[in-house]
Amino acid sequence: MRELKSEILLILTGGKDSVASPGAEAERILLHVLSQTRPELDSFGKLYLFDPVPTSAERNWAIHLARDRAQGIPLQHLLGYQTFMDRDYSVNGATLIPRPETEILVAACEEWILQNQGRASFRFAELGLGTGVISCELLVRFPGASGIATETSAAAIELAESNLSRWCGSGWAERLRILPVSQDQGFGPFEPLAPFTLLVSNPPYVSRNDEIESGVLLHEPASALFPWNNDPGFFYADFISRAKRLMAPGGAAFFEIPHERAHLLEAGFQKSGATRVFLIPDLTGRPRVLRAEF
Repeated sequence: MRELKSEILLILTGGKDSVASPGAEAERILLHVLSQTRPELDSFGKLYLFDPVPTSAERNWAIHLARDRAQGIPLQHLLGYQTFMDRDYSVNGATLIPRPETEILVAACEEWILQNQGRASFRFAELGLGTGVISCELLVRFPGASGIATETSAAAIELAESNLSRWCGSGWAERLRILPVSQDQGFGPFEPLAPFTLLVSNPPYVSRNDEIESGVLLHEPASALFPWNNDPGFFYADFISRAKRLMAPGGAAFFEIPHERAHLLEAGFQKSGATRVFLIPDLTGRPRVLRAEF
């Protein structure tokens, strides 16, 4: 196995696109391939403890995955999943790959709910369902929660429904209503269904003038990155204009935000009617989540 890992590392470090963590990705490839026929290999530690001898088929599969990865295809697309909040979610090219920053967004929501709602029932709204990870985590963690989510992509909705079925069970649709929308509608579709105790979103907030990794541009959907009018502040401003109609008294809205525009957004939300606005840092210390209380 260690010899195969060395081969994979050579491929990952010699590709046209740099792989930031070749050692970690080589281990993920090995674990994915070898665990298919060896259920006991459910962690990196066990991978090294048992040190299995790969079959010819396993070696060929692992090398094939490594070569595709070296060409810039996201590892998550090759494996078909991404781990998020300790759960494996199916992913494909129809949505953004869930990222660690969004785990901070979910954790911030959870902390606020526990402090302000406890285990009481509440209604939430999510703009931009994507893979479904945010709504799914809220439904799993809070049995009394129910929500409304919007999404522009039919393919993304199909993927999210699969993830919701896996982690929330067959009755998830009784707790979450998904609305197909167009981007330019913003938060408008939520107004007839308001008010909400919790609103959460990781909206498209990238400008086409921003510097973006080539792999992201090639393999993740533009509609999840760029606002329809190329205004990176569109969704935040749209929420601010509707906040009083969307939010229940005592409720809170949570947004993932670009750290470069964090303080500008903070100032805008302070004029939205919010009673308090907070910036929450990511693991690098940069502001990544905005919480507005109403």
